[in-house]
Amino acid sequence: MQVTTGWNDLSKEEQTALKRLNRGPYPELDKTLGQRLIELGLVEDRPRGIGINRAGRELVIGTLLAARDAQPSED
Repeated sequence: MQVTTGWNDLSKEEQTALKRLNRGPYPELDKTLGQRLIELGLVEDRPRGIGINRAGRELVIGTLLAARDAQPSED
C-alpha cells in the first residue's frame, strides 16, 4: 500500500501523536486517533499496542530533516 498522506494533511494532534510514536511506545494515545493513523497507513496495531510503521517513520523523519535544512546556517 502506497501512503500518499503528507505532513500538512495531518491535524496538529495527528502530527504530535506520530512524533511521539516515533520516539517509542505511546500508551496515552487516544483510541480514535490511533485508528485514524492506522487507516492512513502510518501506524499499525501490534501485540503491545499501536506502533509507528516504516511509512510513518519516513514521514516524521523526512519532515524533521526538511525543517532542519530550511533553517539558515549560523556559519
